[in-house]
Formats: sequence, structure tokens, C-alpha cells
Amino acid sequence: MPSFLRRAPPPPTNEECISLWNVDAMLRIKVLWATYVNVRDVDKIYVKTGIFHGTEPLCPTQDTSQVVFSNPKWEEWLEYDLFVPDIPRSARLCLSVCSVSRRKRREEHCAIAWGNINLFDYKDRLLSDRVSVHLWAMPKGMDELLNPIDTTGSNPNRDSPCLVLEFERFSSTVVFPTMGEIEEYANFVSKIEVQEESKRMPSEAASEFETLKEIIERDPLSEISEQEKELLWRLRRECMVIPDSLPKLLEAVKWNSRDEVAQMYMLFKEWPQVSPEVALELLDCKYADKIVRDHAVLWLNSGLTDDLMSQYLLQLVQVIKYESYYDNNLAKLLIRRALSNRKIGHFFFWHLKSEMHEPSVATRFGLMLEAYCRGVGSHLKSIVRQVEALEKLTKLTDILKARKDETQKERLKFLYEQVQQADYLEALQNFPSPLNNNHVLGNLIVEDCKILDSAKRPLWLVWLNPDPMAECLFKCNSIIFKNGDDLRQDMLTLQVIRIMDSIWQNEGLDMRMMPYACLATGKEVGMIEVVRNAKTVMNIQRKGGRMAAFQVDSTQLHKYIKEKNKGFRYDQAIETFTQSCAGYCVATFILGIGDRNPDNIMVNEEGQIFHIDFGHFLGHFKKKFGINRERVPFVLTEDFLYVIAKGAENPKKSKEFQSFMQLCGKAYLMLRRHANLLITLFIMMLSTGITRIAIYE
Repeated sequence: MPSFLRRAPPPPTNEECISLWNVDAMLRIKVLWATYVNVRDVDKIYVKTGIFHGTEPLCPTQDTSQVVFSNPKWEEWLEYDLFVPDIPRSARLCLSVCSVSRRKRREEHCAIAWGNINLFDYKDRLLSDRVSVHLWAMPKGMDELLNPIDTTGSNPNRDSPCLVLEFERFSSTVVFPTMGEIEEYANFVSKIEVQEESKRMPSEAASEFETLKEIIERDPLSEISEQEKELLWRLRRECMVIPDSLPKLLEAVKWNSRDEVAQMYMLFKEWPQVSPEVALELLDCKYADKIVRDHAVLWLNSGLTDDLMSQYLLQLVQVIKYESYYDNNLAKLLIRRALSNRKIGHFFFWHLKSEMHEPSVATRFGLMLEAYCRGVGSHLKSIVRQVEALEKLTKLTDILKARKDETQKERLKFLYEQVQQADYLEALQNFPSPLNNNHVLGNLIVEDCKILDSAKRPLWLVWLNPDPMAECLFKCNSIIFKNGDDLRQDMLTLQVIRIMDSIWQNEGLDMRMMPYACLATGKEVGMIEVVRNAKTVMNIQRKGGRMAAFQVDSTQLHKYIKEKNKGFRYDQAIETFTQSCAGYCVATFILGIGDRNPDNIMVNEEGQIFHIDFGHFLGHFKKKFGINRERVPFVLTEDFLYVIAKGAENPKKSKEFQSFMQLCGKAYLMLRRHANLLITLFIMMLSTGITRIAIYE
């Protein structure tokens, strides 16, 4: 039944409530029993629990006693060192069922399944009575026994392990205090603190302010000591002079102290607007508080142009996963901006759609997709056409992968026969490109389509450009469709390269970058733009004969560029090559991109060089027999130097090479000034589960 026909919920009852701050008790939770816990070869099992605010534990963890796995019953109250009035609004109970195995006189503890529950519901009510939680399987490679940054709520799979808990019942429903109560309490606490602050010496305050500035300037991954946190909190009003210091100050707040939380809320009423980059940082999993996240959304709405929103959309969709409830201001902002700008809406749709196979986000993302599709009007037809085309291509590549025993010629014949059938032609022609909603993919040029040489059978597809001005623009659109490869890492790398290019452009430096389009559209399904008139360095070298492929002849690349660019265009092509080579040297160095070879570096006819295939990044390099195969921080081979030096005999002594090195240094320093933004973008992608960024490194 569609949502607009469902019965509306009954009106709320006038239940009696008491404020959380009027409860005089320590937090305690009863673990009753577990069901569907299927384990073998373990001695005992137990339940580990912790109360977290974001990534920060609010008190020591508590464990149940260990019981035999065949009878997982505890009926045991766990008491936490946390006063009920000190529980913050966004606190969550994190728990896991753990196994204990004895191996050679030592115990091995392993988490079997995990779950997280918000301690307050969306109406600000503290949980009470009995609750059943279906748990999730532990992520691969995760060593910790609790998983506080992942989703809250039950696993929809009812065959998963289930824990039954009991929360304490109070005389009335316990609710989080109103802003009026918080303000009154904050004023009371502030008066006491003002009296103590007046005793400090002026000279002491001056030296502390210098230390404060040094702490604020650190990058988002830097640790802050307890002593530094105390200093930040003591000088919190001074921090307002530097609005972008807010993330550091929030790390200093003791979230298990209502005194500090109440005062922090009052500071927010006066806090100046932060930069969009810092507002992005405030949506990370560390900053769980609703007031903090709502202010970040407010600042993003006023600080992000549509271009910047498009630039950061990939991360903004990911951090929706850190919101405690489906109904939140970040989701509303994204839906609103997606409906008011077609480009934002296009990629908003695909970023959500690409993760609908994940049970942990399917309900949340499904609701957002429904809201977007209901509001988008006639554009919905265009979206449906794209989805239908991709479903056809996925089905086709599944069949091709299953035909393992056939020759390439037989598979190609099958491809041609399939795509010329009426249902395929109808689905695969005259629809907007998922890579760029401004481009329409016209008639399929069947004879130019091919199956690339890979076990996953990626398709090289070519469409005519139906635009009347196609002769002046481009005649064809070529796209690689992949089914079986996770394109999210490539998509993230290309997005960050695009942002690097934007930083350089804004500072007046054109590095002639080529961050081609790449889009993940489903589980290990996606599309990659084919750059026109470009060849791999390996293919160019092969034209120089067999030995050239082994880089014996380092002049071949220079010959290719010279041949394609006659007269005055030659100097332009060399300049383009030099700028783009410098840009990619710096970008691949900063991103720690490995596995660089002539097969994944390309050059187009204008001399523009660019990298493809980013399977190894952030310093995760290929190894062989335990030995790191990456010998250099970035690729700058003899044939590249020969082009930069315009064919000079000793390239490294040429003035062109000296200029190239200066350009690299200048480009690097520009990005260094924006290091916090680049770090934030990767941190915001932690929730994707991409192996290379699955942990803080």
C-alpha cells in the first residue's frame, strides 16, 4: 500500500512525564537472553555493552557473566558508572555477543554479532521496559568487540541473533529536558564558574591563548591530550573569536556531564558561522549531538552554493548514516537541494540507489528516494529510463560471465545478437547518461561495442550523440559498463582529484587535470567515462616496436605528441603535458596511489596526461612475496622527462625540468593549505566500508 493511503498514527496521549534531570539514579540495564546465536567450537559466550556518544565511551564497558553457548540466558542487571541526569541526548547503547575460546592457556575473545540502540526515542523519551534487538554480523577485519559508529536499530533479518533487554521503569515517562530548562541550568552553572575564573592571573591567560591557537590549527586526525581539552574548555568563549575552532572545542566537552553540555548548548546560540569545510567536519561520526549536527546543516545550507553541494554530495549522502533518526535536518536539506537543482538531484538519486542492497541503510535510503521521486515531477520518467537501461546491462553481463567456456569471438557474437533484440534496443537507446544528465545517449552503435578482456566481462559501449550540434561537439559517447568491480574507491579518488583541481583553479593555477566521470550505481555495478582520443602510455610505446614497450626507447611518447601537434600547437601540447604531469604527480603522491604503470596512465592527442584505475590508494600498495612493489612515491619516468624537456638530451638539466619541479612544489603547497578539507572528505567516507579507509589511519 502506498504511503499516502496508509492510516495516520493515532494522536499522542497526554502521558505524565518527568525530566531526565529529576531522576536520582545510576543507569542500569538488564540483559535477559539471546536467541539464534549459532556458534561452534567455543567454550562460553557473553554480552559486552558500552554507552557511547559518537566514538567516545561515556563510562567503562560492562560485561555479563560467561555462559555456555547452548543456553544463552543471563537475567542479569548491568550497572554503569553514569548518572541518569548526565546521559546526553544522542547517547547510544552499543552491545555485542562475544565468544570465549581457550587456546594454549590463553583466552581468545571474538565478537559474533553487534547492535546499537539509541537511549532516547525520536520524541526525546528515555527507553524503558523490554526491548528486543536483532544483531548484525561483525564487519570483516574488525578487531574491536563493539561497533559504536555504525547504524542504530534492529537488523531486519529476523533470523539473525537476537538479544532481549530490559530498561528500568520509572514512575513516569522520562524525557530529555526542554531548552528552557537547559538554559536555566546553564546560567546557574556559569555564575559559579565566573567566580572561579576571576582568580586567574592575566599573564597566565596570555600564554594559554598562544597554546590554544596551536591546538586549533591541528588537522582533524590529531590527538588532543586531557590537559589540552581542559584548556580548550576553560577558554571556550575565547574560541568564539576563531569560529572554525568549534570541532576542537566539541572534542573537549565532557558529554557525560550535564554541566558542560548545557553550557555548550548556550554557546551555540552565540557561535558565529563556521566555514563550509568545518561544517562538513561536524557531520562526522565523532559529533553525534543533535544540536551540533543541526547547526552544521544550517551553516551548510547558507554556505554551500549548488556547485559546492555537488562537489561534496558523495560525502553528505554517506554521513546521513550517522544521524540517529530517519527524520533529520540533513536528509531534509539534501532532498530540498536535490529537488531544486537537477544536477544535484541526479547524483543524489544514484548515490542513494547504489546502496539499496545494504540492509542497514535500505529503509533510510528508501524513504529518501521515495520523497525525492514523489517531488521530482516529470523528470521521474528520465530516471526510470536510466534504471531500466542499467538493469538490462547488468542482466547481459551476468549472462556473459556465466559463458566461461566460450571464445571471445563467440561471446562477441552473442553480445551483438542480444543488443539488437527489440527489448534491449528500446531500453538501451535514447536515454540520459547516468554519468552526466546533460548528455543524451542516442542510438547504440552496435558494431563499435565490445567486451573487454577481463573475467568480469566489462562492456565497452558506444552511442551516437543525438544533439543537432553533434558535429561541433562530439559525435559519439563511449562508456565502460562494469559488473563485478567495486567502483566506489575509483569514484572517491576521482572526486578528490576534482576538488584538488578546483583548489588550484581558485588560486589561479590550471594544472589541466582530467578527472573523468565514474559512477557506482549498485552493488559492484557502475559506469566509467571513456576519454576521447586518448591512449595508454603502454599502447603508445608499443607503436615504437617491441623493445619500446620495455622503455628502452624513451622518445616514443615525445614522438607521438609531436606527430599529433604540428607547428605552434606543439608548444601548447608540451605545456599541457607538463602541467597535467605535475598535477598528477602531486595528486598521486598526496593520495598515496600505488600500482602505477604504463597501462594505467593515459595521454590524449592534446598532450594531456591522466591516471586511471585507482585500486590502491592511501598508501595501500601492492606486495609480492611480502616485498613492497612500490619503489617511488610517484611516477616520473624517462619518457615523461623527455617530453617535458622537449626532447633535450639530458632532461634533468633542462630549464623546462626546473620549471616543472617549481610547479610541483607550488601545487603541493597550495593543497597543503587545504589539508584539513581533504582529510575530512576521507573521514566522512568511513561508513562506506571501503577496505582502504575502513579505519582511521
